[in-house]
Amino acid sequence: MDHLEMTRDWNSLIRYALEGAEGEPFLRSLKARLRTGSQVVSVRLENVGEKPEYVLFLSLHKQLSEMRVPHSEAFTSWSFDTGTRMTDEQQEQARFVLLLGEHLAALASDVGLDVLMSLLSNHLPALGAPRSSEAARRLRSARRADSAVQRATEKLDCVLVGLARALGRSLKYDEATTGRVLDGALADWISQSSRTLGLDASHPL
Repeated sequence: MDHLEMTRDWNSLIRYALEGAEGEPFLRSLKARLRTGSQVVSVRLENVGEKPEYVLFLSLHKQLSEMRVPHSEAFTSWSFDTGTRMTDEQQEQARFVLLLGEHLAALASDVGLDVLMSLLSNHLPALGAPRSSEAARRLRSARRADSAVQRATEKLDCVLVGLARALGRSLKYDEATTGRVLDGALADWISQSSRTLGLDASHPL
């Protein structure tokens, strides 16, 4: 998403911060339905090709209807602001795999993929999260921990803290569930990404 394009002047900057991008017709439509009395009953994530979307079931006067909303920063912000959870913990984990992927792709672009992988293979086991630590230990990382990796550690921790806050504060999960969902999402992302990039040490190149 091009933030500069969305914030050409002060008023549009403020509007973007409060409402999301102007080009979010799906979110505007959802908000309009909620204003007329519809309530969100459940939300699940579906991956259609490379375009994940949320399937929402809405209730109005005891009648259920379905609405599909493409994944976007604006929808994510709305769901956190309103405390809208996914259908179950497995679905929540799937959503956070998607969000982690976006954050970690940005981090890899910033520090380099080799630094990110070295960071994950060293830092996550040190943190001690059960599932992601085990997944990180299997990463193929030729780079040793150095100053670049140490600097990137703070950025990774900021990502993890931000997502944990979204789970615990915005979505109101308890500490155990927050830790379990985030740990599982990390493990799933590492597993998926390491196979794609050939960085899984348990499989020869």
